[in-house]
Amino acid sequence: MKKWIAIFLILLAGIGIFLKFGKRKEVLVPGKVVEVKRGTVKKVINATGIIKPQVGAEIKVGARISGTVVKENVKVGDWVNKGDLIAVIDNRELRASLKRAEANLKEIEETYPKRIREQELKVKSAQAELSSALSKLKAAREDYRVKKWEFERQRELLSIGYTTEEKFKNAKARLFASESSLKAAEEEVKRAKFNLKAQKAELERLKAEFRENLKKAEADLKQAKVRYSYSYIYAPMSGVISFVSTQEGETVVAGLNAPQFVTILDPKRLENWIYVDETEIGKVKKGMPVEFTVDAYRDKVFRAKVVEIYPKPKILNNVVYYIVVARGFNGENYLRPEMTTHNRIIAGIKKNVLVVPNGAVKWKNGHYIVYKVVGKKVVEVPVEVGWSDDTYTEIVKGLKEGDRVALTLVKK
Repeated sequence: MKKWIAIFLILLAGIGIFLKFGKRKEVLVPGKVVEVKRGTVKKVINATGIIKPQVGAEIKVGARISGTVVKENVKVGDWVNKGDLIAVIDNRELRASLKRAEANLKEIEETYPKRIREQELKVKSAQAELSSALSKLKAAREDYRVKKWEFERQRELLSIGYTTEEKFKNAKARLFASESSLKAAEEEVKRAKFNLKAQKAELERLKAEFRENLKKAEADLKQAKVRYSYSYIYAPMSGVISFVSTQEGETVVAGLNAPQFVTILDPKRLENWIYVDETEIGKVKKGMPVEFTVDAYRDKVFRAKVVEIYPKPKILNNVVYYIVVARGFNGENYLRPEMTTHNRIIAGIKKNVLVVPNGAVKWKNGHYIVYKVVGKKVVEVPVEVGWSDDTYTEIVKGLKEGDRVALTLVKK
């Protein structure tokens, strides 16, 4: 028994010596190798955002009059063009008011011109009467001058006895009659002038009344047309119906706030609200390019530019964010409001710098290293790094162009 125990112990000792001294030492050799080259590296700020409609991209369409909805032409998801009919409100009373206004305007347009033409004829008649009265006055004045000369001549002849008393009296009577005719002619001229003035005033009054009534009737008709047009609800812009709040048969009441019928969204007028951490916001400037994806289309990259940086912060889960607005992106027809975006704000670009893939740079003992390939071996080399993005890391010091570094190591 003791013999077998001794043999067993000798075997265990031999196995131990073999394991200690007989095992070959492992060596690290390069697996996948890449070459240090010149390239482009970007300073990227990663942040989450959300798609929002721009100001004016979403319009709530309402009614300006009260009444029953007799026709509703749209539903959620429909596309409407600017000017398309959305709904109709009961407009029977408004149509009747419109017809009354049209009839009133037509009556004014037909009656007043006729009355004005009649009054213009009266003015012409009064002008003719005045002309006739002036002619009669002229004749009466000439007749009075002659009769007065005859009277004075008879008076002078009578004083020296060369005429009779009867002829003198006859000349005096004719002078008196001529004077009466002259006064009558003067009164006739006055009456004719007064009549002409009155007829002209009436003509001007009719014209002014016509202008005033025509203006009022046109204004009433315009107002009636406008109120009638309120019964037809048209799309103020092209877009997609995103919300419908009123159906046929419902009664809407217009008050201080117009009853809402539908909401129209212009899908092309969207913007990306990017929530940037307060520690990164100082790096963001207007005009910086933005690349982003959405969960619905993970393989599609949308591109935009920073157009606004809101000064007021937004606190989410006790973290301070600032809203960076990006617009001008491509493929907006794929996007919908409230979609979550995953953003890369390009804060800077360095071109023609030494770069290696990110996987080639390691952190060891408080500094960055790479495994430089020398022959068939690898040598641990400390490096100084600069910018890095999703693909490459800039090498500031420690390597030169053309050096080969290992991405992976294999033990042999």
